Amino acid sequence: MACKDTAGGARRRCLEWEAQQRRECRNWRTEQTRRCDDWETTSEQRCTQSHTEQERACDRWETERTQECSDWIVIFRWLCLAWTWVTTTVCRAWSWVTKTVCDVWTWVSTTVCRVWTLVTTLVCTLWVIVTTLVCRTWVFVLDSWCLFYCSLRRLFAPTEFSQLKSECIYGWTSAYRAELDTENCRLNITLRIRLVADEGVSAADLTAGQAIWEPAIEAAWSGQFPLRMTDGSCTCEQYTVNVDVQFVNSNEHHTVTVHPGSGREDMTNWYVNTIGEAAAHEAGHMFGNVDEYADSNCSGRTVTSDGSIMENHITGAVLVRHYASFANWLSNRTCCTYQAS
Repeated sequence: MACKDTAGGARRRCLEWEAQQRRECRNWRTEQTRRCDDWETTSEQRCTQSHTEQERACDRWETERTQECSDWIVIFRWLCLAWTWVTTTVCRAWSWVTKTVCDVWTWVSTTVCRVWTLVTTLVCTLWVIVTTLVCRTWVFVLDSWCLFYCSLRRLFAPTEFSQLKSECIYGWTSAYRAELDTENCRLNITLRIRLVADEGVSAADLTAGQAIWEPAIEAAWSGQFPLRMTDGSCTCEQYTVNVDVQFVNSNEHHTVTVHPGSGREDMTNWYVNTIGEAAAHEAGHMFGNVDEYADSNCSGRTVTSDGSIMENHITGAVLVRHYASFANWLSNRTCCTYQAS
């Protein structure tokens, strides 16, 4: 169904959006975690390097001062060495303090970085949840609309189809039975006609007429053009039309009075001598098609000259446009779009 395709497309876009956003959230977390780890490693290296350099400076100070003290006389040498020890101890204590401060700063800043990563990842995840929820709510609305829309369309495609038709001063009812055979992708059209004998017409006349009219109508209207799907996703890409004419005594779609001899036929009045092509033309009205020949009573009519059965029943044939009623019924019934082609 076309609307199902729309809802299905929206559903796919929701899934794609969710997957993409989740990937972006994961990528952000991975990248941000890497940055935090890099910062921690770099900071620790800097702290260690700074501490090492400071320790070396203290060692150099101690070595240099000790050498200087060795040149002093004994009493002052001990004072010099004591001073060297004190200053070296202070130097090393300061090195330890700066190393500790550096390590603490590394831990604090790395912790802040990781907390920020956690918070932003959480916000990203919540954003994905909210937007996906909104998207899926929209899909639900589309699905609901599709269900309503298709149900509404099916009201215009009952199995026992009937539709009022009018043209200029003429009016009639198009009626037939339509059934889907999805296994064989066939649209079965049943046309039930009740023949009423006018005075002077015998049962044998009706039987003889049926033998002519039934195959002529079925041959003219069956399988002329495939009904191809142009929008939607239904089981059958195309349907074949099969017309079955049944002459019945009750539950008819149309009643035709059969008159003796010959005369000008219309949809409800035939003659014993009516040929099969004329019956097929009148069946075209029963299927909802209008006349296409010039008529002084219908100046606004579209007159054709392309070999149409509705313009000339003797030499004309069923054309693509004459399957419009079948295509419309099929489109409404399946909620896909079909056209004769």
